[in-house]
Amino acid sequence: MIDILMTVYNGEQYVIPQIESILNQTDSNWKLFIQDDCSTDRTVELIEPYVRRYPERINLLRNEKNSGSAQKNFFSMLPLVEHSYCMFCDHDDVWKPRKVEMTVRRMMELEQANGQDTPLLVHTDLAVADENLKVLSDSMFRSQNLNRKGNRLNNLLVQNNVTGCTMMVNKALVDMVGPAPKHAVMHDWWMALIAACFGKIGFVRQATILYRQHHANEVGAKNARSLSYNARRLAEREQARKVLNDTYLQAREFEERYHALLKPEDLELLQVYQNLPYFGKLRRIAVLFRYHLFKHGLARILGQLLFV
Repeated sequence: MIDILMTVYNGEQYVIPQIESILNQTDSNWKLFIQDDCSTDRTVELIEPYVRRYPERINLLRNEKNSGSAQKNFFSMLPLVEHSYCMFCDHDDVWKPRKVEMTVRRMMELEQANGQDTPLLVHTDLAVADENLKVLSDSMFRSQNLNRKGNRLNNLLVQNNVTGCTMMVNKALVDMVGPAPKHAVMHDWWMALIAACFGKIGFVRQATILYRQHHANEVGAKNARSLSYNARRLAEREQARKVLNDTYLQAREFEERYHALLKPEDLELLQVYQNLPYFGKLRRIAVLFRYHLFKHGLARILGQLLFV
């Protein structure tokens, strides 16, 4: 059985097509938990008929106060997970019919190789679409120039390539999360770090969702191959430094929480990375080269060397 966690806030425009896409999955071995984050539109009103129609499969929960972010909302839902696997769902996307089937198949392959007690994570490619679901790119990994093989700790400390709305984790990984971390950049990034240090990460090359882009997206897909996009990023110095600093804080909290469980080489890497801000510029650059702490793609690497 798979527990699917969906967060929603003011989703009246998109949430019903997403629910329908889950109901139309070829693998129906799932339960859907929808947590509304104090919507002020008709979101709850639209969802309630589905809860009445599918009481054994769809559950609606309502926060008493707004959590402030989808990330916090997702972390607060993890105690609901009781079954073997957990998937994460944004209210504004649309799942392709075989998403669950393809993802759970890859998860079972990982389990056969590594055991059920090993923290495991599977993620997939995405098709990027506009707000009307017209496909803009059939591969977000290609359009964003992401490295699907970048699943080691040195890769994931500096760049997350796991998109939460494609992600499945097993119960062993869920149980390792514990209380919501204060400095996790995103829930998917934190779980990817857990899998990199203590388990395995698997990937499905096919796009399993239509990833809808619209003005209200909290985190959206960008064309990382675009010269104008990269020039704009380089110009936003303060934002670039803030993003970098967030990864240092995340590494520090991760190391503090899992210190006793970490392999010596991973512990060293986390400690070195979180202390980068206290080194001089030349030493920071030397550390990036020594520990291979580079993002994927020339433009991103140049940005790192500039802002580190």
